[in-house]
Amino acid sequence: MFGKSDDYEKYFRQSESVEQQEYEKSMFMGDHLGSHHSTADGTRDEADASHSSVKDKVKSLWNDKVKPAFPEAVADISIIEKAIKVEKTVKQNINNVVRYPEVLKVAEVRKGLDLGLEERRFLDMRKVHVRNSFAQYLNLNPAEVHPDDVPVIGFGGSGGGFRAMIGVLGYSQEMKQTGLWDLFTYVAGVSGACWSLAAYYTFGKASMERVIENCKERLHPHHPLSSDAIRKLLTAPDSAYVTLGPLVQKHFSGLHTVAMDFYSVFITGYIFLHQDPHSTQDVAGLNHDWYKWSSAREHLENGKEPLPIITAIRHERPWKDWEDKDQPFKEPDHSALEHKAAKDAWFQWYEMTPFEVGCDELEAWVPTWGFGRPYVEGKSTMQLPEQSLSLLLGLATGAPAGPLSSYIATIKRQLPPGFIGNTIEDLASKITHFWGKQGTEEFQNHHPLHASNEHNFVFHLTKLQQGEFYPPGIENSPRIHLVDSGMDNNCPTYVLLHPSREVDVILNMDASSDVQKDTFQERVDQIGSRRGLKFTKRSDIKAGTDKNDPDRFKGLYAQVYDGKLIDRPSTVVDSYGNTVTNPPAPICHHECTMVYMPLLPNERAVPDFDPSTAKFSGSYNLVWTPEQIDMLVKVCIQNFKDGEETIKTTLMEAWVKKKGMREAAEAAKAGNK
Repeated sequence: MFGKSDDYEKYFRQSESVEQQEYEKSMFMGDHLGSHHSTADGTRDEADASHSSVKDKVKSLWNDKVKPAFPEAVADISIIEKAIKVEKTVKQNINNVVRYPEVLKVAEVRKGLDLGLEERRFLDMRKVHVRNSFAQYLNLNPAEVHPDDVPVIGFGGSGGGFRAMIGVLGYSQEMKQTGLWDLFTYVAGVSGACWSLAAYYTFGKASMERVIENCKERLHPHHPLSSDAIRKLLTAPDSAYVTLGPLVQKHFSGLHTVAMDFYSVFITGYIFLHQDPHSTQDVAGLNHDWYKWSSAREHLENGKEPLPIITAIRHERPWKDWEDKDQPFKEPDHSALEHKAAKDAWFQWYEMTPFEVGCDELEAWVPTWGFGRPYVEGKSTMQLPEQSLSLLLGLATGAPAGPLSSYIATIKRQLPPGFIGNTIEDLASKITHFWGKQGTEEFQNHHPLHASNEHNFVFHLTKLQQGEFYPPGIENSPRIHLVDSGMDNNCPTYVLLHPSREVDVILNMDASSDVQKDTFQERVDQIGSRRGLKFTKRSDIKAGTDKNDPDRFKGLYAQVYDGKLIDRPSTVVDSYGNTVTNPPAPICHHECTMVYMPLLPNERAVPDFDPSTAKFSGSYNLVWTPEQIDMLVKVCIQNFKDGEETIKTTLMEAWVKKKGMREAAEAAKAGNK
């Protein structure tokens, strides 16, 4: 419990009478004030009347003295009562086919590098929508724009905490205003950008303004993992079930719960907390579909919105195998030398769309509603409800640095005994010990906290012949561990270069802290080399040195990189700066142009504000005032405006190129007849 709760405990222990103390204890366990027993003729007996008199006095004392003096303790009691009921409620609902119709279906692994059926159907519908929008945006005659000539465009948002989340919202708001958003086939995110996409396609109802306004309401004055925020979340109606239920379901499925799972549900729960339109009360579970990523499909009907992709990565170490039921490997410390210096380890990219979750390197995919279930030989063995979006976002968004130790301690104090409380009993001390030994700086290069456990959908996927055994590796590990993909690359270029997507133009908005460090060439080379592409910067423009010059970054708000097909190199520089064996990845057979849009300062929008260095916009700051949000949004809008002509030129070039290729192919075909 928090705050004055220690004083409340003293009060509880020092009650003036045993009878009063016993009654308070019964009330603590959920008994109702004013309940009584009646005789057969409807009258109370004398003892019961006397007991009722005591109850009335206690009730008066509670309402007049205790509640005003100890409001936090009262809230904590309510939270504990709700949390105690969560496990029972989850078990009751876990087979509820009305609430969770997906439990009627066995999920199966889809193998192959081709796009899934639902994505292919979406592309057919989106193609028609994009064609008219493309013509309008570039002032072309729609009759002259063949659908096959319209470039496939993907938009990517980077990591960078709430700065990235707000930054993506700011750029996207202006792109919607201009009509550019309607040209996108895909929108993908890394880390903080995944919050933006998840919010837009769920409670945002496809409105950037709605999400931005919710950020202004929710991101202050409390830190999302502070005692005040957790209390606010867990005292809201339906909060315990929506917030803690996913952890109970995960435990029920046989998975071990770790610190990152609690980070996931509390961060997402607080961001998604909404006011009931019929009252002034905040409600956690205002719409249960908000917590199902597959429900975002309603915005994809008839191709009316781009397909969103949130990302996470897995550290592949082929020499590792399953060790025991509690820990997947002997050494879970990802900052260890074997991770940093390994020459033959790499990061596998996983993508999560409203249709499927999978990895193109493994050529394996499962329905989004079936992710989180255990699998054997390509079929789910437990037909569980869809895993909560809050847990998916936890995989995608990682964790803040050092302060996590205090966050976990806060969560521990707030929860009751039993499964949920016991799970995190010793996390705070362990994490505090880690930070004391290795420090926050180590976190920025590695992922020291144990990643969340997830069921491995390719576990024993290949059917063996009699006498054969599974070798060490992913098919012999019942669990996988996914972490923030910013650990490998801070832009979602990898998933937009899925060879079957044939993306022509990628717009990468970068709100990471690297935007003024001139490292993007290295970062794009890392991913390009894996895919068989070489990206070359078209213009070598440098920023001015006068910080007050409004044209200091002229030409840098939209930078063009031309991607050409190359022979896949044997080595690549990894995210730790080592030259290593080029990790396996499906190769692109399609050239791609990239427009890089870094979140740079803009004196025309907000003078003397640098998003990369301002204290309040640090990657790990999760408290933003409405004024600070407005500042960042204004910079994003102006940055986009300053780079829009470059974007239009690039899109026109891509259209002319595709048109020429199509016409040449048609002429050649006609000539062969």
